[in-house]
Amino acid sequence: MDVVIIFNGLGNQMSQYSFYLNKKMINSATYFLNFGRDHNGNELDNVFNIHQSKTVKEKCLYILFRILLTDKIVLYPLKKVFTIFGCKIINENFEYSFKPEYLKPSKGIKFYYGGWHNEEYFKDSKTQLNEKFQFKTIKDETNVDYIKKIKGTNSVAMHIRRGDFLDVNNINLFGNICNIFYYQKAIQLIQEKVTEPYFFVFSDDLSWVKDNFQIKNVVYVDGNSGKNSWKDMCLMSLCKHNITANSTFSWWGAWLNKNSLKTVICPNCFIRSEKSSDIYPNSWYKITPE
Repeated sequence: MDVVIIFNGLGNQMSQYSFYLNKKMINSATYFLNFGRDHNGNELDNVFNIHQSKTVKEKCLYILFRILLTDKIVLYPLKKVFTIFGCKIINENFEYSFKPEYLKPSKGIKFYYGGWHNEEYFKDSKTQLNEKFQFKTIKDETNVDYIKKIKGTNSVAMHIRRGDFLDVNNINLFGNICNIFYYQKAIQLIQEKVTEPYFFVFSDDLSWVKDNFQIKNVVYVDGNSGKNSWKDMCLMSLCKHNITANSTFSWWGAWLNKNSLKTVICPNCFIRSEKSSDIYPNSWYKITPE
């Protein structure tokens, strides 16, 4: 039996659910457990109406996972017994390269605890994912205006994530990959490939963007925060082209872009310890950070 753990923000939850869906096609004895407590909670349900069933089996799996995850010494004997019977947590630990053995059915009960962002993990379920990941209709006036401009121009979504990437816990992992050099090169590449591009900037630090870039034909998308953050991903997916950050949020915004002629630009690596990453589809243009 295989169990995929769903946690963290919307982009992460989408990657994990995609991994689950592909494993479910291979092995019907596959389940997912949603631990979406951070960021905006269970966004699969909030945004896409993807519900986790709450049967006795799921509840027992939840308890088993919590026991295996704990560091409490008092539970070590119980963990030892479960391990003997084939119960184990498979950790990805920021190693996002594709490992085909993770798609194979497991013996015992294996909990898959990671990001699973590599497209290879769900390349066989693209049709189902496009059906599952259907955004709700956006009705508020501000975003409806954004959509009109996006559809009426050679729109380019540009995602610049700073905020938590500058934390002491994250900067050595994710920081300084999508830096000023990266975005300058990405803008230049878009201008070479797209006629009269119109940039739609999505960022948690728009003041920094305005201070550091001189962009012609630009809209700074503002106002979608908290429970409404998903609307930014929806708008990104409606743009004709994408410049992504090393973030699953803009990764999915670009992946869900249905323009068959889209140009997508991404960094060459996802975390700082990599020289290159296969997390990005081969059709995307990769820029090596400086």
